[in-house]
Amino acid sequence: MSDLYKNAVAFLQNRFPVAPVLNHENVFRDIHDNEAFKIWPMIAQDSRSGMKQRAIAIENLGSKDEIYAVAQSMDKIFLELNSSVYVKIRNSLKPTGHEIDTNQMVFAPRVILYTNKLCIPSERVIQAFNSVNALIDIVDENEMYKTLFVSYGGPDESTVAEINKRIKSKGIKTWFFPDDANPGDKLHRMMHEGVNNHDHVLLVCSKVSLTRHGVQNEIERVLEREAKEGGSEILIPVTLDDYVYGDWAPKRPDIADQIRSRVIIKLEIDSDQFDSSIDKLARVLKSNG
Repeated sequence: MSDLYKNAVAFLQNRFPVAPVLNHENVFRDIHDNEAFKIWPMIAQDSRSGMKQRAIAIENLGSKDEIYAVAQSMDKIFLELNSSVYVKIRNSLKPTGHEIDTNQMVFAPRVILYTNKLCIPSERVIQAFNSVNALIDIVDENEMYKTLFVSYGGPDESTVAEINKRIKSKGIKTWFFPDDANPGDKLHRMMHEGVNNHDHVLLVCSKVSLTRHGVQNEIERVLEREAKEGGSEILIPVTLDDYVYGDWAPKRPDIADQIRSRVIIKLEIDSDQFDSSIDKLARVLKSNG
């Protein structure tokens, strides 16, 4: 299942908390009957407003010259999806009010285009949907979240790689050394730019990471940046073990005090709480949060 599809459903459920979300996968094929691209149309049936919100999740919007094909097929796609389920819903907020069924609900005038990356100017997308008299709102995950630099110790790399993968699956743009470092870059300058050029720094704490000189350096640089920016909260600590809570004793005790004064989430990949912890991080990184 596509991460983008899941993120789009979560986006609609967050915006319309009581609305069931109908969804389906549509495959577009080329003239040789090969798969050209996929989209995920959705309808959130919001009983509170009596409206149905349409949305389409599209990976790398505009990268495959697909926008006109999607626009021209939109009416058919949503007609099929809309007719697939009939529900009668009572207004739980006003029990004395009328019930409403999904046939009575009207479509909201705008269709949401949800994507992990907008690859062409938004004007071109708007023009394509204008050609079929459709109004759209583009939701680009790249603009939904603040960027995140991942600071960790080398021995933890395999664990941190899984954490980074799950964070990115939420649509968050991260900088993670194995994926984003360029051959030939000077390490000191690369770390300095990473700490200073991203909105937040995720400090992955463990016994092996907090005792490494490079990680300690990055912590000091982030704390200096926070002070320069008037006490902003840039550093987000998470931990893989209990070392940060008590045994950690850096040469500068104030460093440990500043880390321990923050809420530190424990990330255990195999635990039942792992997904909810990643969701908490995603909420912190919301651009409007």
